[in-house]
Amino acid sequence: MSSLFAMMGAAGSALDVYQKALGVIQNNVNNSSTPGYAAQSLNLEAMPLDVATGLAGGVTTAGLDNSRDPYAEEQLQQQTQTLGQYTAQAQSTGTIQSFFDASGNSGVSAALTALLQSFSAWSATPNDPTAEQSVLASAGTVASSIQSLASSLSQTAQQFDTSIASTASQINSIAAQIQSYNQQRLTETTPDPGEDAQLYSALDNLSQLTNFSTVTQADGTVTVMLGGGSPLVDGSQQYAIQTASSPAGAQILDSQGNDITSQITGGQLGGLLDSTNRVLGSMLGNSQQTGTLNQFAIALAKTVNGILESGTVSPGGAAGTALFTYSATPTDAAATLAVNSNVTLAAANGAGSNGNANQLAALTNTPLAQLGGMSLTQYFGQITSEIGQENQTATDNQTSQQQVVAQATTLINQVSGVSLNEEATSVLQFQSAYQASAQVLTVLNTIADSVIAMITPQT
Repeated sequence: MSSLFAMMGAAGSALDVYQKALGVIQNNVNNSSTPGYAAQSLNLEAMPLDVATGLAGGVTTAGLDNSRDPYAEEQLQQQTQTLGQYTAQAQSTGTIQSFFDASGNSGVSAALTALLQSFSAWSATPNDPTAEQSVLASAGTVASSIQSLASSLSQTAQQFDTSIASTASQINSIAAQIQSYNQQRLTETTPDPGEDAQLYSALDNLSQLTNFSTVTQADGTVTVMLGGGSPLVDGSQQYAIQTASSPAGAQILDSQGNDITSQITGGQLGGLLDSTNRVLGSMLGNSQQTGTLNQFAIALAKTVNGILESGTVSPGGAAGTALFTYSATPTDAAATLAVNSNVTLAAANGAGSNGNANQLAALTNTPLAQLGGMSLTQYFGQITSEIGQENQTATDNQTSQQQVVAQATTLINQVSGVSLNEEATSVLQFQSAYQASAQVLTVLNTIADSVIAMITPQT
């Protein structure tokens, strides 16, 4: 009789096990679209069967398993970091490129062409006041165009600084979420699937913003380190990053105030830092370089001024004066370039009445040593071409990286995503097992009733 009751107990326990398994499946279905969720499965373990010793067999639970593949998750995070970098670069260089007209029909290129043409017209009629006024007007247009371009780029740099600060704030916010997960994890004996999903969703979001690596500790907490090894989250501690500005450009500081800018090479933050410090820095200059736009402005002003100051207004007349003025600080040259209000144009030199004007007219094709042997037109064309190439490269990288991320995401979904078809199949299997166990329990209950009836004295 004891064996019969043991078998009934085993059948009853099986019902409980299958009910739990169906609950896990229901949870999977409910979370099939939850970001970061990995499909769960209930481990089943056979109970020992030995009739002689009263062991009735059956089934029991042996904990939950999830289908998450840490390696695939890490690969997705790394590829997402790269995509975030390329996306930020494509967007930011696109903004910078919009200030340059590659066709040469507007902006600095058009103004420079007009100035050089006015020099040519003046050289043909050096004593014509109208031609002289055209030179002054064209020079003013060039100066204002260069100033306007420098101003637009400076404003863009400020916008990028704001975006960098905002991105750093988002990183700190996500780090706080991971810190909260770690604190909760320290109080639990087994991981919670919902919290696990929130963790990986947070890591996925962090991947879009910066490059990092993770280490899962023995206590279940996750340590997050920025690219160069600076901790962002360690156990229950968060180490917030900060932003700062320096003569060399935008900076990222760790929680102790150390400069870790060089460690940030991926994600949106890495792309913004690159566009600010390298791309814009190469144009506007910083403590390490003059900047190509400033070099252009200085070369234009020095060359034109030098020619005019070397001559006279007319043979034997007053000496010529500088056409352009600009700040003595090299990195402010483009932003301060202007026409000298007291300019006296000197068309003549020792070689003739229009010698200086002829030299100015020849600047269209004259290679200048301060511009690496390029003419003014060629040099500014190179600046325009370089930012166009920067944007094209970033855009191409973004497009190809989107495909890589899509493939990595597909792999994650195949490995750890919830398949509704598979879950439906599992439901049918466990429902059948549940019904079978229930039938076994019904039969055993009937047998038990019969046995009890047989051994119970009749009255």
